[in-house]
Amino acid sequence: MAETREETLRRFFQAYAKASLEGDIETIVAAYAPTYIESSPDSFAAWKIDDAYRKALIERHAVMQGDLGLETLDVDVESIEEVAPSHYLVTAQWRMGFAKGRSGRVTSSFPVTYVVKVALQPEILAYISRESEEAVMRRDGVI
Repeated sequence: MAETREETLRRFFQAYAKASLEGDIETIVAAYAPTYIESSPDSFAAWKIDDAYRKALIERHAVMQGDLGLETLDVDVESIEEVAPSHYLVTAQWRMGFAKGRSGRVTSSFPVTYVVKVALQPEILAYISRESEEAVMRRDGVI
């Protein structure tokens, strides 16, 4: 039986979360369009996937795991809505577990809405985070 679009997107985000936790840079960059947009209440950026971007991902992974003690990273896809042929709005709830919070172990949770195009494989075109990751980590005592 063929996989449904919803199953494909859920599997895609699970693989993305696993790659992010493990620092699998090539899987992470393959999840995005060659240029994509991200936005939160504190920032807006258009990113080009290139060597500088890969280097930034490596550095971020080192900080998240080494400095902050990231131990777990889970994602729950809460909703999937087709907004145009092969284009979906995907709302996901992320949970990050840290060992080195100010008061010990901490779990931070925050929602993100993605625009994903599904052709041969899903690719993230844009995402909007309802809270900045940094603000969530400050709120929860991670940083």
